[in-house]
Amino acid sequence: MRWVTERRPHVDRCASAWFVRRFVDKRPVFVFIDRGDRAPAGATPYDLPSARLGHRRGKVTFDAFLAEYRRKDRGLARLAALVRDIDLGEFRIPESRGVDALLYGLRLAEPDDGEILRRTHPLFEGLYRYFLQE
Repeated sequence: MRWVTERRPHVDRCASAWFVRRFVDKRPVFVFIDRGDRAPAGATPYDLPSARLGHRRGKVTFDAFLAEYRRKDRGLARLAALVRDIDLGEFRIPESRGVDALLYGLRLAEPDDGEILRRTHPLFEGLYRYFLQE
């Protein structure tokens, strides 16, 4: 499947891409567009203003994926809380500032959006497994 989102992914788009790879689509193709551009026909949009898989009522796109695909476990709940904390700028969870800094640094170092998603996959996998054990 093709998944489309906005260029220069950060925490919510990266975590959502990890979720897609981990639980939904083993061979996803991610397409990046500029804000305001139309999603290509046949692609599933996420974290875009009009996307079904996006922000709603204090929830972020990662929350929408969990609801859409009916995935629920301790690790995903904790990861969703972390993504929400960073994406909404609350920074109440101890790991938030460090994860945010890593993701921003990667965005500064890596010009390729697809490569950002590939490089963040192990980070979110590690956080997920860590939160499962807590």
